[in-house]
Amino acid sequence: MLIADRYRLGDALGRGAMGEVWRAFDETLSRPVAVKLLLPQDADPTAPSRFRLEAQTAGRLSHPHVVGVRDFGEYENRLFLVMDLVEGGSLAGLLAAHRTLSAERVARIAAEAADGLAAAHQRGIVHR
Repeated sequence: MLIADRYRLGDALGRGAMGEVWRAFDETLSRPVAVKLLLPQDADPTAPSRFRLEAQTAGRLSHPHVVGVRDFGEYENRLFLVMDLVEGGSLAGLLAAHRTLSAERVARIAAEAADGLAAAHQRGIVHR
């Protein structure tokens, strides 16, 4: 599927309460991206405004430990958000594969996450 005449969706990467995230390719800039599509929210009329606020809020951040937002729009009555594609696995996958991590590795992961959250907090953003 091609969204906004630009983003070609590939594999699904994940799904949450509000949206689904897809591996995609930006055909205009010839680069991989991630596209988050808002799920149909028939029961929640506030979902589109919350999704739009998420895009605007995340779009204000620029930090090495925060995924960058690159675009936002609407396609066939569904809002979408385009982000940098971060390659690699999840923390859950890492823990499942290794069962335990060294104290140094845990400290580095926690410090990077805290660094990203601190950058958001400095801009008045609180992660839900």
